[in-house]
Amino acid sequence: MASTQDSDEKRQLGGELIIPVLALGFTLYYIATVVDSPWSAQLNAFMVGSVLILLVLIFFAVAARALWRGEASLGMSNLIEPYHILPKRLGFIALSLGYLIVIQWLGFTLTTFVFMAASMLLLGGGRRPILCLVSATIMAAVALVVFVILFQKRFPKGPVEYLVQALS
Repeated sequence: MASTQDSDEKRQLGGELIIPVLALGFTLYYIATVVDSPWSAQLNAFMVGSVLILLVLIFFAVAARALWRGEASLGMSNLIEPYHILPKRLGFIALSLGYLIVIQWLGFTLTTFVFMAASMLLLGGGRRPILCLVSATIMAAVALVVFVILFQKRFPKGPVEYLVQALS
């Protein structure tokens, strides 16, 4: 079975560290900005932030262990390799940017649903479309309940948020 890397070539961790480093920075920034906010925002920041920080620290520990053992390097050439998945990566970047642009018109819940469904379909190669749609529906519904209804976050409103507001 062929591998994308030769067996004597070290695993490159540099590219894999980008998202955890950014996630850690964003989480610390978010926690710092809610210090003077209502308790619900502080609780949200603490719950979500502490889980994310814990996961990032575990990832860093595993990466440090691989580096220390000589099994990995901080190389980054794997960011664009393998080339056959580059279109999916670029598509995901486009979906992410589209999310930021469209959320003002479609609202938080509907945009989150579309983004999650489209992302799963794109990254999964279109396999299991029903599972992707059901999963996206569940994730968007949980986000609606937790962030919009329970924590009353002021995300952009769209048809779903206005419907929930009218029903309550």
